[in-house]
Amino acid sequence: MTMYRLLFLFVIMCTITLCSMNLVKAHESQEHEPNLKKLDNILTYCDTRDKMREMAESDYKMHKAMEGLVHNEFYKELMSVEMWMNPNNDTWAIVFFYKHKDLACIVGGNRAKLFAPKPDGDSI
Repeated sequence: MTMYRLLFLFVIMCTITLCSMNLVKAHESQEHEPNLKKLDNILTYCDTRDKMREMAESDYKMHKAMEGLVHNEFYKELMSVEMWMNPNNDTWAIVFFYKHKDLACIVGGNRAKLFAPKPDGDSI
């Protein structure tokens, strides 16, 4: 009878240990997954190209800091993008201009930091 009790206790202890290990492993894997937000949850404004430029320049007192192009996987130009900044209050905005529509969208924020690219290409 004592042998069965020991075997039963051993099985219980192994089960508890395995369950604990699985819980810890599941918790660790969740910590490394990115916390992604849907784009709908990010505050964006869309209007005509001129109104979005006017919003960045006149309303938010920003100056254009960068411009570039966005391509798809076939290197077809989809839109242009501009980054606007206000160095006096560390605010920034990125404006996306659609290529075939008079439509632009702006998203912005604060606490901007600029990093100068290093000659070897490693800027951060």
